[in-house]
Amino acid sequence: MDFEFVTDVTGQPLAKCDIESEAFGDWLSHDIGTDRAAITSLIDTLQQVLNRQRADYQYTGKIYHLIIADDEVEIFHNNNELAHSEFEDEDLDGPVAGCGLVECKHLLENWLAFIG
Repeated sequence: MDFEFVTDVTGQPLAKCDIESEAFGDWLSHDIGTDRAAITSLIDTLQQVLNRQRADYQYTGKIYHLIIADDEVEIFHNNNELAHSEFEDEDLDGPVAGCGLVECKHLLENWLAFIG
């Protein structure tokens, strides 16, 4: 997954990910933000799943729902946030994006370093 971190004109950090993973960028920018405790907890959880100390984990944020299982991380929209007609034709039951555990951990570690 390719990603880039920038700050907007107000100084807020923004994550931009490649088109297949853009939901992860939106999730970091607007759902996780600068919540260092949540980021650290997710990194620790990913490491536990990688070490087979934990089978799976789910994290529900304001906009997105993350499922960590097996060797994959999938991100879904919280369906209650999508009551707009523009989304009626989309399949809301499936993941918006996915990536491997190591990729997600790498993304979160870099985000944590970026936000300081």
